[in-house]
Amino acid sequence: MKENLNIVNNVYNNENDRYPEFQNNLKSYFDEAISSKKLFKTNVQGLFDLFVDNLPVEARQHYTCSACRHFIERFGGLVTIDENGIMVSAIWDEDMAPPFFKAAVLAMKAEVLNSKVIGVFISNSPVLGKPCTGKWNHLSVIVPEEMVNHSRLQTAGQVMAEKLEEFKMLSNALLDYTIETVEQAVVLLQSEALYRADRVLGIAEWFKTLHDKRNSVGNNNQKTNLVWLAVATAPAGFCHVRSSMIGTLLDDIASGMSVESVARRFAEKMNPANYMRSQAAPTQNAIVEAEKIVEKLGIANSLRRRYATFEEIPSFLWKNQTEPKVVEQKKGIFSNILPKEKAKSKVSLPSTVMTWEKFQRTILPTAENMEVLVDNPSRFMAVVTASDEVAPNILQWNNTFSWYYHGGIDGEIKRRVESAGGRYENNEIRASLIWEGYTDLDLHCLTPKGDHIYYGDKSDKFGGFLDIDMNGGHHRNPSPVENIRWSENAPVGHYRFYVHNYCERGNGSTPFKVELEVNGKTYSFIGVAGGTGYVTDVFEFDYVKGRQPNISSHSYASDDSWSVQVNNFVKVNGITTSPNLWGEEPSSHSGSHIFFLLDGVKDTSEGKGRGFFNETLKADLRQIRKTLEAYTASTPIEGTEHATACGVGYSKDHEWNLTLKVTTNNATRVIKIDRWD
Repeated sequence: MKENLNIVNNVYNNENDRYPEFQNNLKSYFDEAISSKKLFKTNVQGLFDLFVDNLPVEARQHYTCSACRHFIERFGGLVTIDENGIMVSAIWDEDMAPPFFKAAVLAMKAEVLNSKVIGVFISNSPVLGKPCTGKWNHLSVIVPEEMVNHSRLQTAGQVMAEKLEEFKMLSNALLDYTIETVEQAVVLLQSEALYRADRVLGIAEWFKTLHDKRNSVGNNNQKTNLVWLAVATAPAGFCHVRSSMIGTLLDDIASGMSVESVARRFAEKMNPANYMRSQAAPTQNAIVEAEKIVEKLGIANSLRRRYATFEEIPSFLWKNQTEPKVVEQKKGIFSNILPKEKAKSKVSLPSTVMTWEKFQRTILPTAENMEVLVDNPSRFMAVVTASDEVAPNILQWNNTFSWYYHGGIDGEIKRRVESAGGRYENNEIRASLIWEGYTDLDLHCLTPKGDHIYYGDKSDKFGGFLDIDMNGGHHRNPSPVENIRWSENAPVGHYRFYVHNYCERGNGSTPFKVELEVNGKTYSFIGVAGGTGYVTDVFEFDYVKGRQPNISSHSYASDDSWSVQVNNFVKVNGITTSPNLWGEEPSSHSGSHIFFLLDGVKDTSEGKGRGFFNETLKADLRQIRKTLEAYTASTPIEGTEHATACGVGYSKDHEWNLTLKVTTNNATRVIKIDRWD
């Protein structure tokens, strides 16, 4: 019998096993295997016994180490998944194993690849295993920092449990919605036939791509693995197909609805009235819970927002080389007296009309100077950022900048009025009421001639008309609107508009907004109707033909809330995209906007804009969104005196109708941009 050279005085000597090489090669292979990939758990069992059983008999007792047992049993089954849904062991590779361990590694690898993926792997620690105890070294690997759980709200186990639920939801959605239905949805969204389609298009295309990938492989295990891969790599919220807007769209298409009905229902759900998303204020318990979460996340200072300056904007598509002027606040003794306004003349439509895409490609590169015709107050916007520069970022993209539109880029009131068949434009006096949900709010007007226009008497003899009345009787609309208007011949005298909550069908109170237009100038009132029977005045004024009235209410005039008069050309200091598109990893599903930052323009409403919107916040904050919404609605933005990154904005999914004066080589031309592309 040949003598075993590894046995010395009945004590096993592992010097010839090349164990240090085994350890180092295992680490190297792991680093290579997980490069730019996600880790997954499998249901494999008994790996350590398999490891020991495939070592030479005389060496087995030497390798029954509890630390190595723990590593192999807990982490030996980890795998990655490639783009075809094929599993690859993240730990074991026989080609890199020394001869002594090759059989054991090959056996474990085969067992792992014969198992099934049961979850996404997340670690609380960057080190998997125990590298050493005393003088003994053990199997261990180090995971990249981005694979380590950094959530202050959830443990790694809770995050993995959440991923399991997302896997179930996504698997069900793939069964519920056929590829044909998903393809129809993508075509509709890409055609821009649906309102604010860009908010949903990214999810729809991602879901379609997953469908296509699953259909391209025949093996059921590969199909399942592709779903796990999608869960591990999906942006926040993408796996919640059925419970999101894409689910509503897919349901409507699958039910055989006409395109017109699909578009109408989609528009109702996608309205951008962010200030009214909560049907009631947060409860005291919700506020207390939100306080705890904010404390755990360490983001108390992150919620404080301030206006950004022009110099802070990191990314420009075009920049004027002259210095922007600084608007100083009036400080004289007569600073409260408004000068007589100059007569405003409408600018005739220019002869050159093009898309933004063509303008950016052909005109912008050589433009030396630029002016924008400010003719629509609802286009005013401001860029804001974190007041505390070192506080954690709360936004979905990799910078602390966000934005708001003072008048609402999507023209929600106009859209609702016109969609319901009412008259929004070319009125002498118009009042429009919008709210969310099925509550029956009513808009009333007491006219100078003693008439009472409301749902019970919809017109007067001077042309006043309630042309839209919603949510009364059996009528139900989740995005309602009411509209009273005089297209001409509005009687002179005293007007009183008020809102009555005829029947509360929400959670005790309903937020609302009323927009008043008098001779082309708009005023806004935001309030909360406190239950059935609640009545509140919104506008009261004396009207004289050709004059703007002195409005008696807590409203604001959107024309007057910004430091520039409408129907004037204003110098452009720079052009940039919305902050979610800055950098190398744009977050395009949050919308695509172009901002023209204008010289001397700022919001003068004492910081009443929104510092952030819930839909732009990180997923960790979703559970306290009602409290955050109440916070940002009631907390002014800081630093109004330094707000130099303001101007007008235009989005990809709406008409622009933007008029520009562009100077190149001392020649000035007027160009109208009608849409994005």
